[in-house]
Amino acid sequence: MLRLSLRHISEVYLYEYYNNPDEYEISDIDLARPHLDKGNEFLTQQNNNEALQEFLVANMENPVSFEAISGIIICCKRLGDIEGAYKYTNEMYDICCTRAELATYYRNMGWYYLEKYKPDLSASLYRYSTYFVESEAAEQEIKYLETALNKSMGQELSDKIIEILEQNGIPTGPSNITLALLIKAGEEAESSGNYVQANDCYMMVYDLTQDEEIGNRIKIINDRMM
Repeated sequence: MLRLSLRHISEVYLYEYYNNPDEYEISDIDLARPHLDKGNEFLTQQNNNEALQEFLVANMENPVSFEAISGIIICCKRLGDIEGAYKYTNEMYDICCTRAELATYYRNMGWYYLEKYKPDLSASLYRYSTYFVESEAAEQEIKYLETALNKSMGQELSDKIIEILEQNGIPTGPSNITLALLIKAGEEAESSGNYVQANDCYMMVYDLTQDEEIGNRIKIINDRMM
């Protein structure tokens, strides 16, 4: 039977929906963590092929690990695998559970479209990423594009950028399915008395939506944990 290193109830919900698995069991220990650590170590040493192999194994152990997919994308970029980076960036979108993760998704898409010689779309994506989390890396990429093309870029109003993204089939916010899965995971954790993981799930939803009802649920759970 397939054994996976799903470490949180949110990961279980994401995996079961997006991967539609047959039977599987959850390992007692985190089998992905050693490969993630080794992959990050290889990255710092610029051993990109070795890092890629470690992150791919980590992704097999936990297919909904944002860290594993991020590592794979970094390696693809360094190794010049543009389409590989794009493939995993699309997979990344479904498991974006925070504003920071969503910003990473948009920066990765910005990188891809820069490589595909679409600088205006790239600049819009880098700018859009900063609406979720401000990033010096995104600002530097926009400045690079402005210098290279000798024109102001990524300065459109948010409504215009949203229109540009929609015209190119790029989502403009978190997945509604993912949000629903996180809420269901939180409700299951809450009903079983696992308030820590329930709070985690609701906090991720609140981070992405600022939804008042979710905020009230978080307050109730925090009161229970006191």
